[in-house]
Amino acid sequence: MKKILVIIFFVIVLLLIGGYIFINHIATKGIPDYSTDIQIKGLKDKVTIYRDGFAVPHIYAKNDEDLYRATGYVLAQDRLWQMDLLRRVTQGRLSEIFGEDMINADQLLRSLRIPEKSKTVIGKTNKKIVLALEAFADGVNQYIEENMSNLPPEFTILGYEPELWKIEHSVNLIGYMAWDLSSPAWGAEIILHKLSQKVDSVKFAELLPDLSLHTTFVYPDNNTDSLEINMRSELLSQSSKIEKLDLDIFGGSNNWAVSGKKSATGKPLLSNDMHLGFGAPGIWYQIHQHVKGSLNVTGVLLPGAPFIIDGHNEHIAWGMTNVSVDNIDFYIETINPENENQYKLNGEWKDLEIRKETIKIKGGESVEKTTRFTHRGPIISKFKKLENKVVSMRWSGNDYSNELRSVYLLDRATNWTEFKDALSSFIALGQNVNYADIEGNIGLQAAVGIPIRNGDPKMLFPGETTEYDWKGYVPFDSLPHEYNPERGYVSS
Repeated sequence: MKKILVIIFFVIVLLLIGGYIFINHIATKGIPDYSTDIQIKGLKDKVTIYRDGFAVPHIYAKNDEDLYRATGYVLAQDRLWQMDLLRRVTQGRLSEIFGEDMINADQLLRSLRIPEKSKTVIGKTNKKIVLALEAFADGVNQYIEENMSNLPPEFTILGYEPELWKIEHSVNLIGYMAWDLSSPAWGAEIILHKLSQKVDSVKFAELLPDLSLHTTFVYPDNNTDSLEINMRSELLSQSSKIEKLDLDIFGGSNNWAVSGKKSATGKPLLSNDMHLGFGAPGIWYQIHQHVKGSLNVTGVLLPGAPFIIDGHNEHIAWGMTNVSVDNIDFYIETINPENENQYKLNGEWKDLEIRKETIKIKGGESVEKTTRFTHRGPIISKFKKLENKVVSMRWSGNDYSNELRSVYLLDRATNWTEFKDALSSFIALGQNVNYADIEGNIGLQAAVGIPIRNGDPKMLFPGETTEYDWKGYVPFDSLPHEYNPERGYVSS
């Protein structure tokens, strides 16, 4: 008996040791060694990558392509699985690694048609930017190819390997961020519609704060109201009723810039806090990029794309907050009772666009899903559990914009004029971008696609007519902006 107990004891000890070794291997798998020299293929010259005490990479290159090739490599070192996850979100391919619970999510994500827009963006993008994206993809792919046996632990746990990176995967992130920042409207208008069906018009109006009574304005010069009474407390008390329905009205980031007239140094001060959700790893990646004589920029980028989104160079600094523009509308469609693939528009039956999607599921199986589209966008009723209604969605993220062009140019901008030119293609993500430069100037520019439409965009529109279709966007030159205001500061 004693001998059996000894054997059991040693077996348990061996299992514990083996388990510890295995767990430690999984936990440390894929952690890069920053102290080694790396031979990155395709470099035209020597590149130095310095990691500071926080492991933030500082990349010194002699040309743009080498810089972005190295950026791709270090991003893959630190964030490869996060990059792959974001890529799968934009493609609607989560079921392949998480299983059948993600089928409906994949169908919704595919209905956004993010990769289609990316192809258009690439075709209209300056060759220098495309070359930068290609160099970035090359750097990512070299890391993948060299480290298939030492991938981050998530790949081992989920049992798959990453595919090679393509430039469209970086461009797809425009759609990812646009949808993420548009998502409040995705919930609000449907809930408001359901609410309007349950209560009378007077009670319904009581639940909606009148935003015209809010006297604190981001762009004061664009306000035409002159109110004597500050209604902010009333506004907030009314909005709390809406927030109980999980509708976040005033959530968002903050930024400000103060002119040198109000600082001890005589130079502007700029601050920015982007309120995106906490995560491990975080959504942003801090980096410093330097090309002698042409680029010296530091800030944060989105894992999967090579350009700094928010930061400063030797001439200007900038930061962003979400405009929270209503860039999603929903339409109640009338379907032909004799043909479920037709909808009524201006008195005529129009054919719906039918798309069949094959969604692969973890384990080898697949399922076919059908999504229908009007001329405005996908029919999304099933995703919002709207009974006995067919509802389509119009979203600005499907229209052409080129935020990658914007941030590429922001990284290199030297003054307010170049700053504004960079932001002219920043449409789908809708940001208030603050500004300060070494000459002492400050400013704030709304960079956003604001739809021109009829009717009340808080509610669902009738889809039988084109009366409520969008008529385009407010021109960039007409968007709110401020430059060196007398009060000496800007904020949002």
